[in-house]
Amino acid sequence: MHLSSLRLHDFRCFENVELAPDAGVNVITGDNASGKTSLLEAIFFLGRGQSFRQSGPRPAIRRNAEAFTVSGEIDVPGGRSHRIGIQRTRRAITYRRDGDPNTTRLDLVNALPLQLIDPNVHRLLEQGPRYRRYFMDWGVFHVEHTFFPAWRRYRRALRQRNRALKSRWPKKDVIAWDAELVRNAELVDASRRAYIDQLHAGLPAQARRLLGDEAVSLEYDSGWRGEDGLGHALAANLDQDLRAGFTQQGPHRADLRVTIASANARDWVSRGQQKILTTALLLVQAELLYARRGIRPVLLIDDMAAELGARYREVLAHEIAALGGQSFVTFLEASLVPEALAEARMFHVEHGAVTRR
Repeated sequence: MHLSSLRLHDFRCFENVELAPDAGVNVITGDNASGKTSLLEAIFFLGRGQSFRQSGPRPAIRRNAEAFTVSGEIDVPGGRSHRIGIQRTRRAITYRRDGDPNTTRLDLVNALPLQLIDPNVHRLLEQGPRYRRYFMDWGVFHVEHTFFPAWRRYRRALRQRNRALKSRWPKKDVIAWDAELVRNAELVDASRRAYIDQLHAGLPAQARRLLGDEAVSLEYDSGWRGEDGLGHALAANLDQDLRAGFTQQGPHRADLRVTIASANARDWVSRGQQKILTTALLLVQAELLYARRGIRPVLLIDDMAAELGARYREVLAHEIAALGGQSFVTFLEASLVPEALAEARMFHVEHGAVTRR
């Protein structure tokens, strides 16, 4: 699976851009603020239906324009292709897959699996559990088909239980949601555990190629205390939940601890090494998706040279090239492109235009 064409209209600094990426590695060069990251953001919109920038989608509309459109064509095994697109006005956002007006954001996620490695990728290790849950659930969503329906039902029951807690309803009205919560929590938890076990199996070899011989491991936290299951934990914690006004235990509080040499990874390694370690996790995810579904996700790698010395850049570039899927990698200038990516298709961004080199 790869993106064979990309079209942008009134997206950030780009008025009209069309390019034909290679099915393998695509290198994008350009000065700071030239639009390299915006180009990756446009591709991210196609695969996630949203921006990876905290400013959200509305500022992505080019100045003095009323809307932006990003569209593309995906080639999939067997000679088939799909057209996907997203349009954002100042009031609404719409998605299209093969012209279907009922397309949802999840349809885009299914159509174009992709992963982002950017200068903030270290947040996976450094910051709160939500980043690690997002990492886990992207992978589980794509390989465990029972996961998302259960997760959606769980979230619905959780909202109702939290509403009852916040409104200080009687206990009987709070615990009325517990059975639905527990039933779906068990499915969510089982899917996550199975996925983390598979991820953990592939991590040591990938980490060794990128970081050396230090032992890397993953430890999954289900999000509740005790060995008697979530139902018991909810009952034991009911009074505390009533005082807090929300449910304090469950899969929505799950976490993933990443350790290297038996120490918490965020405390043990430098920022550059955190980037390499996080990249190792994402590359293992990509390999697992290919092993389970025969799909290689598109990799978006922004400013690959940032915080990485020449040796790490070469090692990482070799892994990206060897992965076999499509990737888009940005650099400030061509001289920073590692030897392993020398055969990549080259693009240059300048003054709102993208040219092939």
